Amino acid sequence: MNPEDVLRTEIHQALDAVGGPTPELLPRIAQRLRPVSRRRPFLAMAQVAAVLAIGLVVGTVVFVTHRSRVTPATVTTSPTAPIIAGPGANTAWVTSQTANGDVDTGIDAAGHVVGRINAPVDLRSPGGSHLYALGDRRIDVYSALDGHKEQTIRLQSASGVGQIQMLSPDGRFLAVAGGSPTSLELVDLSVGRSVASISVASPAYGIPVIVGAQAQHVYLVGSTVAKLTFDGTTLRVEQQTIANALPCDGLVVGGGNSAGGLPFRVLADGRTLVAFCPSDGRVTWFDLDRMTVIHEVVASQRNPFWVSPVFSPDGNTLYLHEGGTGTLHVVDLVHQSIVKSTNVTAAADPNPLGWLGSLLVAEVDAGGIPRTAALSPDGNWLYAVGAFGARGGVSLVHLPDLSVKGRWLPGVVPASVWVSADGQTIDVLTQNGDELRVLRTDGSQVARLTLPANTSGFIVPTIP
Repeated sequence: MNPEDVLRTEIHQALDAVGGPTPELLPRIAQRLRPVSRRRPFLAMAQVAAVLAIGLVVGTVVFVTHRSRVTPATVTTSPTAPIIAGPGANTAWVTSQTANGDVDTGIDAAGHVVGRINAPVDLRSPGGSHLYALGDRRIDVYSALDGHKEQTIRLQSASGVGQIQMLSPDGRFLAVAGGSPTSLELVDLSVGRSVASISVASPAYGIPVIVGAQAQHVYLVGSTVAKLTFDGTTLRVEQQTIANALPCDGLVVGGGNSAGGLPFRVLADGRTLVAFCPSDGRVTWFDLDRMTVIHEVVASQRNPFWVSPVFSPDGNTLYLHEGGTGTLHVVDLVHQSIVKSTNVTAAADPNPLGWLGSLLVAEVDAGGIPRTAALSPDGNWLYAVGAFGARGGVSLVHLPDLSVKGRWLPGVVPASVWVSADGQTIDVLTQNGDELRVLRTDGSQVARLTLPANTSGFIVPTIP
């Protein structure tokens, strides 16, 4: 055997080792090696290099093809410790606008419709087991388990346009503000009746904030901030700030049903209120004792109206997910700083010039801003979706290291997401608001439902 044949045989054997699933391709390549004279060593070397390069490419393709056939390990976001949820807390509620008014639909963990409420539900209890609809001089209380009405609580103050209700962190007290002249009324839900009412010289669109286990203080936050004390029987105005004490003319609440939770929180110290302003993207710290702004930060956001503010379970961290761009900002509320910014979802706009329009017009679904991020109850996972036409599915963000561990429903255009109280079910509403997907914590689909076309978002628990 001459040296050229020896060389060809060695190359043939080497390529066979990487040929694997393509046994006929590489030998044929080797067979096409032309005999080369000893006087042309450079041509021989060139042939060897060419064949080895081809072998490397083919081997890489074979390796990738083989890996693609292997089912990747399933990413599960199930809580490490079981979380016990109250009755109805695992039922998702979505709100739809119909010709006959607002209709709210409950869907259980199996994807079954369990109830409907023909009223605009404004709040969901912190534990998720009750829904509250503010009506004419009354509050209707519904079970989140199946939507049946449990009771009606009559209000003392006159009804009026612009009334807003808010719950205490433990869900015992509910405050209603609004009317003309502005009034503030406090309801004790544990006994099912109104316990105090007072007229307040404050803006009609002020947001009531309840502080203390016995509702010792109630703040009416608008362009001014009124501080009221409650002694168990009566409300009394203790202090009031001058105008423009907070940005956004106070706390901008886009509705508990579709704004991804309320954009403010009272920290564990009981004296610091943190508010996010969706009109300019500011995060503001307000001292409730000194009645003044003590700090502000602004995250870099293309359009703050795209942002879903989500607070951690302990209330010490604020996650700002911008649905239109997929940008996630992490704000340390204790140290009053932005500690991390990254991108966690796919590109949102298939039109490369689409961002130009967003500079002038904020895209907002009817009924509120889509809730493009939801947090698991154990605080370990953030479910983020891209809005406004992005086929990015649901990104799974592992919050301890802020890394994207996977993506569910990659071909779907989602607009809003919700997580059950026990963390075992994730519901995804599509952009057109006419379809809902019910998923398990490993991304497998439980059910797929058709909803009314004008379904705008989820009714989320209120944790002020």
